[in-house]
Amino acid sequence: MNRAAFLAATAAATAAPTTRPAREAPIVAEVTLQRDATDLLAPFVVAIALNNTTGGTVRLEFPTADLFRIDVLRDDSPVWSSLTQHKPIPVNRQLDVPPGRTKLASMTIDGTTDDRRAYAPGKYTVRVAMLGTSFGMVVDKQIEFGTPLPIDEALRAKPGSVLTIAGEQTAFGGVVSLRDASGSVHLSHSLGLHPTGIYVVRGFLDAVGDDRIFDVGRFAPAFESPPSPAP
Repeated sequence: MNRAAFLAATAAATAAPTTRPAREAPIVAEVTLQRDATDLLAPFVVAIALNNTTGGTVRLEFPTADLFRIDVLRDDSPVWSSLTQHKPIPVNRQLDVPPGRTKLASMTIDGTTDDRRAYAPGKYTVRVAMLGTSFGMVVDKQIEFGTPLPIDEALRAKPGSVLTIAGEQTAFGGVVSLRDASGSVHLSHSLGLHPTGIYVVRGFLDAVGDDRIFDVGRFAPAFESPPSPAP
């Protein structure tokens, strides 16, 4: 991936639509995951559509303003939810769904937990639950994230490449670096005020003469690290 692709943050690969149940329901929720990388801190998009399999318009009713909720689960435990710190508004809502497929919504998930840590590498379940009074369909999609690249391998990458690395920040003589067991790389700027523990960092590898500088785009404490204090 090049610099332009990273800045655009556009989703590319789209997962196959959800398989319909053997006994087809009048309305089917279809969920796709769109992403341009499997790295930690690479955002992904959850797209939701409704497929009306009847020949006429179907009216759905919802007890709040929320039509759905999205949860990201790790080992069946939620690490992120679209309803965290969000109080549903108790307003009855109706949605008329015409025959065929109707795009309902899309939401970008930035790859961090509710307490702003990076995900751990591994497999996750993205669960979409429709919140209708008589339309409570739940769709699960699987997603996986890879391990950060060792810093010594990152240093051999082509300048301009978008990478995710992880390590502890060190500072000497006004220069900040990220260090792991394989080596260290200079960072374009600090990861906050006195960061402690392991941090996951995603950004660009830049060449400045013979030196390599990691241009920080996004960063967050690693999953096993304590979350950063609230600003």
